[in-house]
Amino acid sequence: MNADELLRRYNDGERVFHQVNLSGVDLSRVNLRDIDLSNANLKGADLSGSTLYRANLYQIILSEANLAQANLMSVNMGNSELLRINLNGAILHGVILIGAELTGASLQAADLKQANLQRAILNNVDATNANFRETNLVEVKLCRADLTKANFIDADLTEADLSYAILTHTELRWTNLKQANLQNANLRGASLCGANLSSANLSQVDLTGAYLKGTNLHGANLSGANLLGTDLSEANLKEAIMPNGKVYRKNGGFS
Repeated sequence: MNADELLRRYNDGERVFHQVNLSGVDLSRVNLRDIDLSNANLKGADLSGSTLYRANLYQIILSEANLAQANLMSVNMGNSELLRINLNGAILHGVILIGAELTGASLQAADLKQANLQRAILNNVDATNANFRETNLVEVKLCRADLTKANFIDADLTEADLSYAILTHTELRWTNLKQANLQNANLRGASLCGANLSSANLSQVDLTGAYLKGTNLHGANLSGANLLGTDLSEANLKEAIMPNGKVYRKNGGFS
């Protein structure tokens, strides 16, 4: 199927296009709201600036496709293949990306507020200035991701893997990072006020100038961490392993 046939049938009222092959097609700046393209192949397609509001894109192949500035609000993209996809500036508010594979994707300034990315793979993504506020990122993989100045306020990153990620000046207030892996992550200047980092792995992390006032670090591993200029006032450090390898006790002592 080519783009002209798809658009003709869509404009005639057809909405279901399961398993169609539209790889490499140009569907930029078109309105395809409520379309059902589950299990379709749109690898390398151009959908930049298009509207796919409430579309069903379950298990779709969109690797290397261009969806910059696209409207993907409330779209179902669960278990989809989205390798190296361009989602710069896309509106992904409320999108479902459970189990999706986005390794190498570009999400610069994308809006993922209240999205569901549970168990999604986002290793090596560029999500600078992206909005993940109130997003479900439980067990997500963000290894070596660039999350500079991203917004994770009230997001759930329980058991997420953020090892070697760049989180400089990132907004993580009230974020749930319980049991998350942040080993060797760069959190210079990040704001973690009120965040939950209980039992998190923060070994070798760089927290230079970070703001951790009131943060829950109960049982966290901070061995080898750089805390230069870090604000830890009112933080819960009970049972935490400090940079020197000693365990912090409730009374302020070490063992």
